[in-house]
This record gives sequence, structure tokens and C-alpha cells, in this order.
Amino acid sequence: MIFENREDALNKLLEIVDKDIFTDCVILAISKNGVYYARELGLRNGLVEGDFLFIEEVKSPINKETSLAAVSETRDYVLIDELIESFEITDDYLFGEIERVYEEKILEDIYQFRAGEGIISLENKNVLLVDEGANTGLTLLCAIKSCISKNVSSISVAIPVIAKETAEMVEKLVDHTFFVKVVEDYIDTEFYFKEF
Repeated sequence: MIFENREDALNKLLEIVDKDIFTDCVILAISKNGVYYARELGLRNGLVEGDFLFIEEVKSPINKETSLAAVSETRDYVLIDELIESFEITDDYLFGEIERVYEEKILEDIYQFRAGEGIISLENKNVLLVDEGANTGLTLLCAIKSCISKNVSSISVAIPVIAKETAEMVEKLVDHTFFVKVVEDYIDTEFYFKEF
């Protein structure tokens, strides 16, 4: 356990986030658990622009606990090639599932939470991606890819707890990272909170 609760994790994150990144910045929560952190980071740093970047994972037909890909509301996707090959997943199945997940889950969220409106404009903005934890980094990588496709000026990432391998990969892709704790053998985000 690293954090007492979400407020403790937020306070530790606030201590390490560079305030300069909030200039002309859009904060994006990339999961439901990330919304609390994104909102509080924005409120405490005078930001008014923020949104939720909807991302869903695509599961294996062989093992419903295993994610093969992630797709975002910008229709960008990230694939885990090793799993797709080892499960012998066909392109027809994979891209059919990506489309189904987009249509059934992401579009439903867009209509429910934004009345069908697309994400706020990200072009030429400094974007701060926020989540509560990151293990494999699949959702985070999909968010980064979506930001790149939307021609953002810079990408920063703020996450209280992240797996070491994922942190090393993300640090190579974005402009700034703010991680309170980088964990060698990541278990599950809940594990790192006394109260979750």
C-alpha cells in the first residue's frame, strides 16, 4: 500500500506536477477513476478546459479477461500484436470487434455524457492525460495516439501509480511525465490504496 486514499494520492500528485504545464492546457481524464484527479488538478490550477477521452478495451474471444486492443473515440486504436498472434485472432474478428466496441460502448458514452458532441478541440493545445493507475499502459497508449492524431502541441501524463515497464515506455513518447510511484511488479491499482 502506498496511498491512504484518493485524496492522499491526489495531494502527492499535486506536489510533483510542474505548474508550467497548465499554460494553454486541456486536461483529459482517460478513465472513470481518472476523473477525480483530472477535475481536482484543473480546479486547483485555474483551468477551465477539460474533458473525458473515451477509450474502451477489446477483449479476446478465448479469454474475456485478456485485452487485445484499445480503441478511442477518435477511432485511434492500439493493438497487442503478441497476444493477437498467440491467440490466432483473425483481422476480421479483431477489426469487427474494434468497430463493435466503438459503436456499442464509446458512442453510447458520447451520447450519454456529451449529448452526442465530440471531444473538445485539442489542436495546438498542451494536453495533460490523467488516470489513477496504469499497469499495461494500453489505455494510456491509445490516449497518446489519439492526441498525436489530433495535432496537439505537447502531451503530459499525470498518474499516481504506474508499472515500471509502462512508465519507461510512456516517458519516451510524451513531453512530461508525473508519476508519484513507479512499481516494479504491478499488481492492481486497488492494491496500492488503503481505502479505494
